[in-house]
Amino acid sequence: MMTRRKTRSCSNPRNEEVKPEPIPFDLVIEILLRSPVKSIARFRKVSKLWESTLRGPQFTESFFTLSWSRPKILFTCLKDGETVFFSLPQPHPQDPSIITANIHMSFPINCSSHICRPVRGLVCGLHRRKTKGATSTVPLICNPSTGESFPLHKVNTRRKAVISFFGYNPIDKSFKVLSMTRSSGGLSHSGEHQVLTFKTGTKGSSRKMIECDILHHPSVVEQTNGFCQYDGICINGALYYLAVVYAVSNGYPDVVRFDLESEKFSYIKRADHVVETYSGGHLEPTLVNYKGRLGKLHPSYSNDRACTGIQLLVLEDAGKHQWSSYIYVLPPPWMNIYDVKTKFCFVGTTVEGDIVLSPNTISDFFYLLFYSPERNTINIVGIKGMESFKGHKAYAFLDHVEDVKLVDRGPVT
Repeated sequence: MMTRRKTRSCSNPRNEEVKPEPIPFDLVIEILLRSPVKSIARFRKVSKLWESTLRGPQFTESFFTLSWSRPKILFTCLKDGETVFFSLPQPHPQDPSIITANIHMSFPINCSSHICRPVRGLVCGLHRRKTKGATSTVPLICNPSTGESFPLHKVNTRRKAVISFFGYNPIDKSFKVLSMTRSSGGLSHSGEHQVLTFKTGTKGSSRKMIECDILHHPSVVEQTNGFCQYDGICINGALYYLAVVYAVSNGYPDVVRFDLESEKFSYIKRADHVVETYSGGHLEPTLVNYKGRLGKLHPSYSNDRACTGIQLLVLEDAGKHQWSSYIYVLPPPWMNIYDVKTKFCFVGTTVEGDIVLSPNTISDFFYLLFYSPERNTINIVGIKGMESFKGHKAYAFLDHVEDVKLVDRGPVT
């Protein structure tokens, strides 16, 4: 007859219940800093301690610093009256491969051409809504990583054509939306300039009308189905956008600068040494952040209107309207990729100086092109995960940084 042998733990001779040691809260914070943004949004609901910690400046700034070292590429696509966001880790151009994009939340932004470039993890788009037969335009601030959004003041206007640019003032750490209007015919200069301001971690937003002493109107870089695409970018506390300045116009757009601290306008004359281009080309001029300075990319065309090169203009002195110019002839593989039926977009430039392009319509094989002026090479990075949006326009944005800071919903001021 077999009997069960009784065993006794040497470390716990009385067989008392062993309670696990609690994880130090500092270690919990380190784990959370490396968690997905959507998970952090859910963790805020665990307890009041977790909510106050995860919304606190120490955690949010630490998370943003880590995110800054692992930037992503953000895609937007308009479908069924809403804008869908995708993202993927920003690939290394020397390691071409196929990468899968992750789909995020969709937001009620009625036109993807009304989406401003991401700023510190947030995106601003325009939502048009009808109330009692009247149409109003409301800037919508979205966080594609957390899926959260909130509206700002509606733009104070009776006009339908509303143009907005989005920026960040590092001096007082505020976000600002510069909005202006034009008549529906599009023949007038911009008017009704107004600034909407908010800060993360605070309640509500403010709106005020401002004066603009420069007679101008932002330049349309692309028009689709009645919607216009404008080109603006925020660099070091200033907004820059392509515009026709009436006093100096020679038929080509200059650059208007809006200082987010002083809220004053100025303009920068276009460079004199711009390569020949033509209207209706398959690659439009685009403003870019070139290693912390304002840059502008221009396509150059051959006599048969085939794109064969790129000109990079870099602003050296805004007050003196001085630009430096670099002209690159694209290598032979470009002609195997280039198709006159495909419209390309300049996405931007990487910190290494590579120029990134993409088709502006999703196809069976969607991709990014990385052109290295230093090596004179082109690498292709394929993008999967967007096939169900085939035939729809897609806009790509470099250096998107995930952020967990939010603006608390509250009464606007």
